[in-house]
Amino acid sequence: MTNMDIESVTFEGLEATDVITVELVPERKGLILKHCEYYVSSRRYGTTVTRRYNEFAQLYEILYAKYPYRAICRLPPKRVVVGGGSPHFLQRRRIALQRWLTLMARHPVLGHDADLRMFLCEIAPKLDKPKHDEFVLAGTQEIDSDNLTPEDMQAKFIAEQEQLRLVQLGLSRMSQIFQKVENRYEVEMNDIRELGAALQALSAPAAAAGDTPRWARVKLALATAAQLALKSDCSGEQDLSTEAGEAEEAKERVALALEALAGGRELYARLTRGLHAERAAAGAAATGPAAQLLRARHKYALRCALQEASVGRAYALSALEALGAEARAAASAHARAARHWSELHAALR
Repeated sequence: MTNMDIESVTFEGLEATDVITVELVPERKGLILKHCEYYVSSRRYGTTVTRRYNEFAQLYEILYAKYPYRAICRLPPKRVVVGGGSPHFLQRRRIALQRWLTLMARHPVLGHDADLRMFLCEIAPKLDKPKHDEFVLAGTQEIDSDNLTPEDMQAKFIAEQEQLRLVQLGLSRMSQIFQKVENRYEVEMNDIRELGAALQALSAPAAAAGDTPRWARVKLALATAAQLALKSDCSGEQDLSTEAGEAEEAKERVALALEALAGGRELYARLTRGLHAERAAAGAAATGPAAQLLRARHKYALRCALQEASVGRAYALSALEALGAEARAAASAHARAARHWSELHAALR
């Protein structure tokens, strides 16, 4: 990623780099402490390989050591899976691994890494810890075409850091709100179904000798309302599937953005500590090769931070643009619930 690429990073460009899928291998291995394997597919390379969690962890450690100036998002934590683990846990970890690998494969720098390519393509990859980090391999070899001074870059870095921090907090809060809205809809639909079962029970008793026409009308209304409540799951399924697909895509964009921004914040905190130390050391050295190397490293770190901020901004912008789809899905869901209540009201009048 060169300086000219900073402003041109877009979500569409990142998305076009690769599409990663991670699926659980149906049968888990091991007698007592079972382990899971995953089918990992890359559209870019046209490959599908089998990987264990430990291999994901090994790739993470290599990339983290190799690229100290890049935002390497955290892997989901490892957990001993006794008896195979719950389906919910396994599904959550699968999604988290797919999201992590997607961010790595689409990264403008990391996406071209040889070890990552080996992980995606080779049946038995031989991943080794690097002997040199990114700065030694590339940092001093790049042409320094920045028009900004280190002081200007530092000011821009601070501004970008604060803005992306606020975006991350806002996206996280909105994601929680949309999840609560979705949960409320599920609770409401469960209540309607339970109400239908209760109405059905009330309408079930056979006609008694003392039943009046008025009593018979009430029982008929109860039976009609029960049918409406119990079939509430089936109404509007085709429309719901389209909206649900759009909402799921929007939720995934938000999740990708939050992961990318979290990785960026960790990088910024790490770089900030290192930048203070390097700037002080460069000032103490004043002149000579050591001082020049420290100044080069300082400027290279700032350049990388600004580049990583541009990647985080691309994901954040995509997530913010997708919030409308989540709002639309929430509005449609609660409109359906309101329609069910209106139908029940009409049947019971």
